[in-house]
Amino acid sequence: MTANTLGAVKSYQRQLFEIRNQVSDRWEYLGDNTESTGWNAWFFWNFTLDTNVDEYMNNDKISVRFRTDNKYDVVNMDYIAMHTTTNTVETFVPTLSPTDGVTDSIWKPKASDRLTWQWQLSGDIDTSFDVDMYDIDLFDVSIETIDFLKSEGRIVVCYFSAGSYEGWRDDWREFFPDITDDNYEEDVPPFANKMSGWDERWLDIRYIDLLEPIMRSRLQLAKDKGCDAVEPDNMDAYANGDETGLDLTGDDQLAYNIFIANAAHDVGLSVGIKNDVDQLDVLVNYFDWALNEQCFEYDECDTYDSFVDVDKAVFGVEYVGLAAVFCLEANNGNLSWLKKRLSLDAYRIGCEDFI
Repeated sequence: MTANTLGAVKSYQRQLFEIRNQVSDRWEYLGDNTESTGWNAWFFWNFTLDTNVDEYMNNDKISVRFRTDNKYDVVNMDYIAMHTTTNTVETFVPTLSPTDGVTDSIWKPKASDRLTWQWQLSGDIDTSFDVDMYDIDLFDVSIETIDFLKSEGRIVVCYFSAGSYEGWRDDWREFFPDITDDNYEEDVPPFANKMSGWDERWLDIRYIDLLEPIMRSRLQLAKDKGCDAVEPDNMDAYANGDETGLDLTGDDQLAYNIFIANAAHDVGLSVGIKNDVDQLDVLVNYFDWALNEQCFEYDECDTYDSFVDVDKAVFGVEYVGLAAVFCLEANNGNLSWLKKRLSLDAYRIGCEDFI
């Protein structure tokens, strides 16, 4: 296996590769950055295993991990590229995407079906709408309501925030013992600045290792409650640097969003990408559908061509404007759109009424 990295010297931060031995069920040391000269030059890693490669194979896959020696397992590195060779046949190490193994049982809505839907995140859920899909709050809606919606033939999408800290969600205290009330204000990872207009704080999504346990727990909760899919919110922190106070990059956001998509698929859930319009060309390979707010108002609906062109559904809402106007364009573009109030209560005008 070979790799190229651009990062810190060992005296500043040790970085190492390990490979999983499937026979002994242990991680084995491959090498570290002892010879690295730092940020001024690429460091070339070259590892050779003089043993039977079958010891490291599991379903035709080899597991390699990259680690650091700091408390949060955060790496001071700009770039990493790697590939392996076995028996002179090159095998590049891919990043898992939904099209590389998502089961057929996961809901994959088609844009061409122009599905109808309801989005309600406040108030008692009005279950009377004859629509294909309901998008409701993961925590606030009971299993009984979810069961009823599914008995009526509705797909149920469960909303949660994957990119912000909401102090009133009890699971934060479970995974972060230092949090003792609903108003945690300590300036420590993964918590960032307050979100403008909302009683929430942005998350530093670079700390995937710290956020992974709570996010996987939420996805399992969605599965256990009977949700068919999830809508993770606040997935564009990198585009809100003036609020977050963080120097996040597009790559930081892609890494986190792809982690969420893969984690949802791991438990058999469909997952949609919320907003993050500037990265849709990449994220279409990982998410099953998309959800947008106000793309007609901000003249950015054409960014969703990447989803529609591969027949992946795009759901959306407008809070201002005439439904009779934007619905014509939405319907022509195979976009499933609504007119909603900002409170996201039961009120809706569906664009299916303008066909």
